[in-house]
Amino acid sequence: MAFSRVEQFIETAIQNKELPGAVLSVANAKDVLYCKAFGMAHTKQQIPMSEQTIFDCASLTKVVATASSVLLLLEQGVIDLDDSISYYFPELKEMHEEVRIRHLLTHTSGFRAEIKFYKEEVAYADVIERIAKETGRKSVEQKVIYSDVNYILLGKLIEKVTGISLADYASKTIFRPLCMHNTLFNPPVQLQAKIAATEFRTYLQKHQWGEVHDENALHFGGVSGHAGLFSTAEDLTKFAQSFIKNNDSIFREHTKQLAKQSFTEQHEEQRGLGWQLYSSPSFSGQYLRDGFGHTGFTGTSIWVSDEKQLAIILVTNRVHFGRGCEIQRFRRIVHNLVALENE
Repeated sequence: MAFSRVEQFIETAIQNKELPGAVLSVANAKDVLYCKAFGMAHTKQQIPMSEQTIFDCASLTKVVATASSVLLLLEQGVIDLDDSISYYFPELKEMHEEVRIRHLLTHTSGFRAEIKFYKEEVAYADVIERIAKETGRKSVEQKVIYSDVNYILLGKLIEKVTGISLADYASKTIFRPLCMHNTLFNPPVQLQAKIAATEFRTYLQKHQWGEVHDENALHFGGVSGHAGLFSTAEDLTKFAQSFIKNNDSIFREHTKQLAKQSFTEQHEEQRGLGWQLYSSPSFSGQYLRDGFGHTGFTGTSIWVSDEKQLAIILVTNRVHFGRGCEIQRFRRIVHNLVALENE
């Protein structure tokens, strides 16, 4: 496969300072068809991007670590999707008893998009108590409201039923079995030179580099169900392939099909268990009109087309120059060009 058009597009975007760098990986169920790095991982330090660069995944944490952990717990019979979250956290019974695990996974719980725990100075240990006091939540299934609160709760749920941290459970059941050797929370300082720097923070007077970009996740110590994961294009490709492989997947076939099923057919935005499903318009572009994926605020994304049996991993540090990059447009064009090359 030739990728000259998509390479030119990415290189032009970097030259125009739309973003400093990117890594693009394309794979089918068996093989990695293409993987290439572009631009810089850190412009001030003059560190070039490489295929081994580690990225702050931001909200890809939701699907790679959290939703996948919940799916594995479902397979083991530890949880049921129709369990009320108050079954595990009785403090939530008065205000949020109607919220089920499936509502959290599909963003139909009614919780608002974000609670700024870091501004309220709510410690991670006190998150459940704080959410118990949350008023104004809309009724479940009224609409799709993409909310970090849902996945913070799911991270707490995983810790409650497993007795270990989300980071440890995901490493044990997902990252190690899939040989995702460079996927972790809270990367140690010795890995810093291999990590793509994210945003310039005025309070630091430098770019964030090797610590999580998301304010709540940083406040929580770097580990949360909604953000905090770091990974490489190679590792994320292995994860995406596990959803299109017939064998050598950590998930049973029934589980993969369930995860890709729409639970929000009555709404405009189609959501599976963790995954955003294809519905127009989509960041998948105009030539991949099926499948499922997810994005991360820092500039990361996964899209998988069942029809083409193709996984596209596009990881960038787009907030490095600020938040002006039209990342959804960038993703759509990259996906379009990759799809055309794969015809």
